[in-house]
Amino acid sequence: MNTLVSVTSQKTNNAVIKWNLYYIIAIIAVCLIVNVSIRLDYYFLQGIPELSFTETLQGLALVCINLCFYKMIKAPNVGAGSLLVFGFFTALLIRECDFWFDKITHGFWFYPAMFTTLITLGLFSKRGKSGFTEFVNLLRVPAMNKVIVGVIVLIIFSRIFGTGSFWRDVVSQDAFVVKTIIQEGLELLCYCFITIGAWETQQQVNTLNNNECGAL
Repeated sequence: MNTLVSVTSQKTNNAVIKWNLYYIIAIIAVCLIVNVSIRLDYYFLQGIPELSFTETLQGLALVCINLCFYKMIKAPNVGAGSLLVFGFFTALLIRECDFWFDKITHGFWFYPAMFTTLITLGLFSKRGKSGFTEFVNLLRVPAMNKVIVGVIVLIIFSRIFGTGSFWRDVVSQDAFVVKTIIQEGLELLCYCFITIGAWETQQQVNTLNNNECGAL
């Protein structure tokens, strides 16, 4: 009996160690990708324009985030919550693509983003109390904490930290370039962490539903 317990425990320990090693490698890869992208933009594009490595990676990260939450819309117990989060990140994706919408007219991105928001809220409201419960269930998934932290840093910290007037006082030349590199680099880092959190959330939701866990 003791042998069986020790064998099981060893397998569990190995699985935990293996998972954490993969996680560490993924985080290191994210940090390297962000640093490489902003350096490529600076040395080859002399800054971070709309069509840059960093901005493109931000868009790709948002696509991955949306795919994760889109797949969870039909998942039991968290569907309405996933729909709400999906709509939020879809609006963010539209905002990140403002360069293309500005070709129609400046600030045109606001209209499809608002349309997406209204449609999402309309669909969510149709779920009634069950929709709110499913949103709370989604928030109970441990990996959602990473998504929330990433969103807060993305929307609040990076914007305040990247204030142009502050960086003009810090540096005398190329203040806009400096502040853009820092702000966009931080935003890409946030999007990468949110992507990891979104993927983890999807995996944990699948595991909980497959095991018919009563946690949700």
